[in-house]
Amino acid sequence: LWGLDFGDCHRSLLAHAEPVTAVRFLPGSHYFFSAGKDRLVVQWDGDSFQRIQKLAGCHGDVWALAVARHGSFVVASSQDRAVRVWAKTDEPLFLEEERERELEELLDRGLEESARPADDGADDGAEAQRAGKATADTLKAGERIAEALDLADAERRKWSDHADQRRRMPHLNPPPPEPNPVLAFEKLTPEAYVLRTVERVRAADLDDALLVLSFSRVLSLLEYVDVWARRQWNAPLTCRVLFFLLRSHQNQIVATRSMRSRLDSIRRGLRAGVSAQRDQIGYNLAALTSLKAEWEASATADFFDEDAIQKIQDSLVKKRKFVGLKA
Repeated sequence: LWGLDFGDCHRSLLAHAEPVTAVRFLPGSHYFFSAGKDRLVVQWDGDSFQRIQKLAGCHGDVWALAVARHGSFVVASSQDRAVRVWAKTDEPLFLEEERERELEELLDRGLEESARPADDGADDGAEAQRAGKATADTLKAGERIAEALDLADAERRKWSDHADQRRRMPHLNPPPPEPNPVLAFEKLTPEAYVLRTVERVRAADLDDALLVLSFSRVLSLLEYVDVWARRQWNAPLTCRVLFFLLRSHQNQIVATRSMRSRLDSIRRGLRAGVSAQRDQIGYNLAALTSLKAEWEASATADFFDEDAIQKIQDSLVKKRKFVGLKA
């Protein structure tokens, strides 16, 4: 942007990722629009040198741009042989929301590129990878799980310190600590609160949400998995979380000696829970089989052949034999 008074350059803007093809000012103002080969039309503020918004929709290089004299619409023509019109609306525009939306788009694009394998044909015999895509929703879900873990850890640590004080100074009888307002409102224990947070994550986003957690939070989550396994809470979800964490952090978990006893406890709890569910399923199947047989016996009519039944009965009757006697 150049000043006509002294011919000096006020600001240089990196407007587009590709060459700029057109620039048009809004009549009677310092707002202007720029178009480029990156298929975008961008609105700018010439006073603050800020980007106001991006107008997407073109599927080819934008070659021509025109702004209405009254500023009610903008017209652009692109290489895809289309002319597109953007009309001005009465809806207010907030720059913060536009920046957040652009950051989310960049984040989604970066996550998609990072999740894409570098060489599809490098190892044809390798195991097939899990189908998934990390998005802003999965990141938010992972952040919610991390926040729940931090809250639950702080609550458990607070009650553990209270128990230590009572054990070391029983004569003082220290008062119990104030419970966390969130847990008090929900009427949940820390273990149940973490489980409910994990349950609220969509099944399709759970694996990607668990990948967001740091290894320290993974170790903390495994402690709650141990509690869920021993109390037999939501065994399918507990097994899924455990198996995914073991697959994703196998090397780190194996190298952590303190996790051996934890894994043994989880194994015993899951084995007992799965055995109980297996017995319950077997009992229910036996009951259903008995009910089915009873229903079939009461709802089915049997037909018999009368002649065949009579022949069977006659064969069972002993016939008398007459013997002649001489005097």
